[in-house]
Order: sequence, then C-alpha cells, then structure tokens
Amino acid sequence: MHRLVFLVTAITLLIVTGPARAQTFEYSVKHHHTLKDCRGVLKVTPEGVEYAASKAKDSRKWKFENIRAFEVKSPTKISLVTYEDQKRWLGKDKVFEFTLTDNKATPELSAFLLSHVKRPLEIAVIPENAEKPAFEIPAKHLRTITGTQGVLQIYNDKVVYQTKTKGDSRYWRISDIQRFSQADRFRFQIVSDLPKAGGPNEDYNFQLFEDLPAGVYDYLWVRLHPSSYYPEIRR
Repeated sequence: MHRLVFLVTAITLLIVTGPARAQTFEYSVKHHHTLKDCRGVLKVTPEGVEYAASKAKDSRKWKFENIRAFEVKSPTKISLVTYEDQKRWLGKDKVFEFTLTDNKATPELSAFLLSHVKRPLEIAVIPENAEKPAFEIPAKHLRTITGTQGVLQIYNDKVVYQTKTKGDSRYWRISDIQRFSQADRFRFQIVSDLPKAGGPNEDYNFQLFEDLPAGVYDYLWVRLHPSSYYPEIRR
C-alpha cells in the first residue's frame, strides 16, 4: 500500500513539475560588446530574461515589460532591445546581442515567447503550427544584396514567411505589424513595429510570383484595424 501511495505521489509530482521545468530555456552564450565580448548564461523564464555574465558588472535581469523588442534572429542569435540608454549614442536604446554557443533556439522557445511577450517580436525560428493558412503566396524576399525564395502564409492572427534559406524565415503576429502596402500588383511590403538601426521600423519587401489573390488585402486590413463593424474579427 505504501509503495502504491509513493508511486502515485511520484507520478503526480512529475506531471506537476514537468511542464514547469519546460518553461525555462537556458543557453550558454557570447554577449557581443564593441571592443571585447564576454560570456555567460542566458535564461528565459515566465518572469523574464536573465543574463548571468562571467563578470558581474555585465550581468542583467529584465522583466518582459522592460524589453522594448525581443528578436530570435536565427537558431543561434538572440537580440534584446532594451530601454537602457547608450550615453555615447545620445540616449539611443541599448541593444544586447547574444550568440548561443551550446543549445539552439527552438520552435518551443518561439511558442513560449509568443504566449508571454506582449511587446513586438521578431521570430526567425518558426513555431510548430498545424493550422491551415487562409492564403498562401509564392514570393521572393528582396534584401540588400541577394534575395530568398519562399512562401507567404496569411492566417487569421499572423503572417509567416517560410523559406529554406537559413535565418530568413519570419513570423509576425498581426498585432506586431504596423502596416501593409502594395506598390504594384507583384509587390508586397510588411512594416513591423520593431525598431530598425538607422531608421524607424523594420520593413520587409516581397516580389510576388503571381497576382495577390483576391481578398487578401481586405482580409489583412480588417485584422490590422479591427472595429465594431467587424465584431467577428479577433486579432
């Protein structure tokens, strides 16, 4: 009887504590400085983000609401735009850039951030999603030197660009998008709420392989600008 009680208790503890442990993501990282990098441990938890550096003066701890933008740039790159001032740059927000040196950022981390971070996100590691997109459009992401080819997927509450080119896939919540625009029938632009170095916001320009399907622009517009006229639309 005692063995049975012990077994039931152990199983219960595993059920209760297992998910809790899964809510913490810990990485050995290199933190990039202007002159000399430092190393430490980056930890993401339901309470926020903590960087324990090898030198105590470089350590930081942020609640999610104290991070202006959280960027998972690739499986090995994470960047935080904070509200700390850079005195040498006349008060410009301080950016903390990390390279992951052991484990990689996973779709599970991206899903966790989407559920915990209210501020703008940039996600290049796409979380798993069984939902079927409302629209799917073959496209080329136009970059400064070379572009990438992939597909734009339009959902009720998000837009995803999927490509096989490493680090160039993107996931945007509708709430993290400032505006959409279409310069011509084969061009499409997404401007996010993320700050951009040297400019106001990040923008993504796409060359479409075919006409934008009928209804896509209106579909996105009412989700970006919800009102009492469209009570069934939820962002």
